[in-house]
Amino acid sequence: MSQLTISEQIRSLRKAKGLSQEALAENAGINLRTLQRIETGHAAPRGETLRLLARALDVSVQDLSESVEASPVAMEDDPGFLRLMSLSALTLWFIPFGNILIPLAFWVLKKNKINGVAELGRRIINFQIIWTVVTYGLAILNIFPAFFGQIYIDPFVMMPIMLLFFIANTIYIIIITKKIPSAEREVLTQV
Repeated sequence: MSQLTISEQIRSLRKAKGLSQEALAENAGINLRTLQRIETGHAAPRGETLRLLARALDVSVQDLSESVEASPVAMEDDPGFLRLMSLSALTLWFIPFGNILIPLAFWVLKKNKINGVAELGRRIINFQIIWTVVTYGLAILNIFPAFFGQIYIDPFVMMPIMLLFFIANTIYIIIITKKIPSAEREVLTQV
C-alpha cells in the first residue's frame, strides 16, 4: 500500500470496507466536505484528522503517513524568464497597475514550473502593491481636497514628486533584475 498517496489510500480503504464517504466521515467524526477534499487530493489530512481517519479505517497513522507522494514535477532553471518577470513591472509606465498585473500573471502561470519564480514573484508583487498604494495614495490625498476648494500641495510640486516615485521604482526594478544570476555565470561558477 506504500505506493499510493494518502488520498488514494483513504479512498481505497473506504471502498474496501464498503463505506460511503458520508459513513466514513461520520465514523471518523469529521466534516464530509473535508473528507471529499482529502480523497480528491485537494487537502492533506494532518494531525487529529489523520488520526481520526486512521482509527475509523482500522489502520495505524504510520500506515497512512508512509505514502509515497506523486513525484514532484522537475522544475527547470530559466534565469531569462526570471529577468523578464522582474522587468515586466516596468509596465507601470504604460499600463495602469501593470506593475502588479503583469508580474502576477507570470507568477501564476509559472510558479510551479520554473525555479525561483514563486519567491521572486511574491517579492515583486508585494513590493509593487506597497509602492502602488503609497504612490497613488499620495496622489489621491492631494486631489481629493481639491474637490472642496482646498489644496494641500501645489499640483506643480506634486507632479515632480510622483515622477520621482516612478523613477525610484524603475531603478529598484533594474537593480533587482541585475541581481538575478545569468545562466552563463552559473555555468562558470559550477566548473
